[in-house]
Amino acid sequence: MGLSDEYTPKVTDTPSKRSGLADSMRQIGALSTVGLSFVLAIALGSGIGYLLMTKFELGSWVFLLFFVFGVVAGILNVYRTASRFLE
Repeated sequence: MGLSDEYTPKVTDTPSKRSGLADSMRQIGALSTVGLSFVLAIALGSGIGYLLMTKFELGSWVFLLFFVFGVVAGILNVYRTASRFLE
């Protein structure tokens, strides 16, 4: 008792083609978030560093450390997004 061919879905060899404009708009939308995610990563890292510095009376090195973490996280976000679209 096997499956008959009439119930087996067919797989097409060629993927469905998107319109050029729709594909371009998707890429522009995704790439436009790069700058925002870079700034937000730095702001989040700085905010956490400032909070730890003031709340727990730690030195200013904590703020600097978390600022650097934010910059590194922002650079990684930009790199990941750019590499995804350059493939």
